[in-house]
Amino acid sequence: MTSLSAWVRTTALAAAGSVLLATPALADPSIWHLSDEDSDIYVFGTVHILRPDVVWRTEDVMAAFEASETVYFEAPVNDPAEAAAMVPLVQRYGFNPAGETLTSRISDNGAALLERIAPRVGLTTAMLEPLRPWLASVTITLQYISAQGYDPQSGVEATLWPMANEAGKTLAYFETIEEQLGFFGGLPEEVENVMLEQTLERIEEAPGMLDGLVTAWAEGDQAMIDELMNGDFRDESPEVHDIIIVQRNARWVDDIEELLAGSGTVFIAVGAGHLPGDEGVIAMLRARGHTVEGP
Repeated sequence: MTSLSAWVRTTALAAAGSVLLATPALADPSIWHLSDEDSDIYVFGTVHILRPDVVWRTEDVMAAFEASETVYFEAPVNDPAEAAAMVPLVQRYGFNPAGETLTSRISDNGAALLERIAPRVGLTTAMLEPLRPWLASVTITLQYISAQGYDPQSGVEATLWPMANEAGKTLAYFETIEEQLGFFGGLPEEVENVMLEQTLERIEEAPGMLDGLVTAWAEGDQAMIDELMNGDFRDESPEVHDIIIVQRNARWVDDIEELLAGSGTVFIAVGAGHLPGDEGVIAMLRARGHTVEGP
């Protein structure tokens, strides 16, 4: 339960695949900057799960990070003090009521897909039966991409959080862990079921998705990040996309405007899929009249 952010963002990816693309070892990800007379805010798009050999701490990123007094993350999922609190929350939002099983909630097609895919990631249908569809989707995806050499402990937040903590920076968050879990726990049942089936289908049919995302992120290709993170998600699961991406982006923009109205230097690290596109954080900030330097 120590890498909840990776679970949540991976679900937004819909599914990841086998290693068909050569992800670059040296990355040059994008960073944005907005300011006024007494505030500097840097916005950095992250990938929550990376291969250990990806080098992404560029001079620009680290200069912005080191200059900041406050570092914002999505939620305190990398704080060891929060780890114990995650377990009952995951049980509350992610487990079925007593007597109800995963396969009793999903379609025959979904159950057949589950029977085929679960063994590929080292799981069985019986192991997943206690889980709600959204948590089954996330669990399967995390297992699958971990088998491809990706490691939650090598993700950007897992690297930056202890660095910020050890440097004595103020740690701040846009959301609580319960809020993040609540986004999924509050999904309508039919939406959850579609999420699980799409995840299983993509594991079968769309290998290489996560490698493609990491490559786009490493190259600063915002259009490709938006397409991979939000394209099918936006078209095929608009209710989920609105809850998990658009509504949260709008709330974060409100918070960023409050930070800008204050003073000081702030470094913001949030999932890369939240930043590009017409409904992304950067476009929303620009639409509100703010000058944002960056791609």
